Amino acid sequence: MKAAVVALGGNAILTPDESGTVKEQVRDIKAVVNQLKVLLKKYRVVLVHGNGPQIGNLLIQQERTKKDTPPMPMDVCDAMTQGQIGYFLQNTIGNQLKKPVVSVITQILVDQNDTSFQNPTKPVGPYYPKKIMKNMIKEMEGWRRVVPSPKPKKIIEIEEIKTLIKKESIVIACGGGGIPVVMKNGKLTGVEAVIDKDYASEKLATQLKAEYLIFLTDVEYVYLNYEKKNQKPLKKITIKEAINYLKRGEFKEGSMKPKITASINFLKSGGKKVIIAKVLSLEKALSDKSGTIITRY
Repeated sequence: MKAAVVALGGNAILTPDESGTVKEQVRDIKAVVNQLKVLLKKYRVVLVHGNGPQIGNLLIQQERTKKDTPPMPMDVCDAMTQGQIGYFLQNTIGNQLKKPVVSVITQILVDQNDTSFQNPTKPVGPYYPKKIMKNMIKEMEGWRRVVPSPKPKKIIEIEEIKTLIKKESIVIACGGGGIPVVMKNGKLTGVEAVIDKDYASEKLATQLKAEYLIFLTDVEYVYLNYEKKNQKPLKKITIKEAINYLKRGEFKEGSMKPKITASINFLKSGGKKVIIAKVLSLEKALSDKSGTIITRY
């Protein structure tokens, strides 16, 4: 199947300087959709979106209204933001490109024995002036809740996604990393966790046997010595080079490291090419004029 999985960072849909209005998010999505036109001429596209800013806003809303309405657990919040952002993308793409678009509320199986459940590290939600619960970490802005971030094992709705692609629909799936579920007594059960979107995108691309995996982010390239005077853009590298840079500790956890790790896994599983590029530079990146290209050899 000649498919490309495109992972949009949460900031591609809501930038840090924006408040989060519908108008702002739809405007940002329109700019992204314009970049997808070239890719759609050659590939069947599956979109994965981040949800960091949106789920943060949702958790703030829940915190401020918990006396009046019961707050929802993390897996339900994942589903809520999948629906919200999926609708924005679905509506905007349909209106601009006049193509069929389908959002899939996606569950992803994780291992209930994943070590992250014993050591939660993923920060989510608002900042607090003091520690008010067990699993919290201290950051510059205050105390923040942390949740487990287990590795994805299997996308539950993968066959339905394949069917939609074959019917030439643009598919939106695994939003925010997907809804983490475990198998308990023969039933899928949601858990309080967040799956890293980059790892979920790789799992999706691998299960679809896609040719391309594209990460759209807020920087033009992957850099060595990032944000230092001697930073150096990486324009084209192989798996072997990526592994060596990873071992040297060139990439930060929670930033570029998951993208590089996911890229290596995808290419080792048979993927053809990975592109990591700035959101509004996708068209140039597809012509090797921008972004970082990672290949097997």
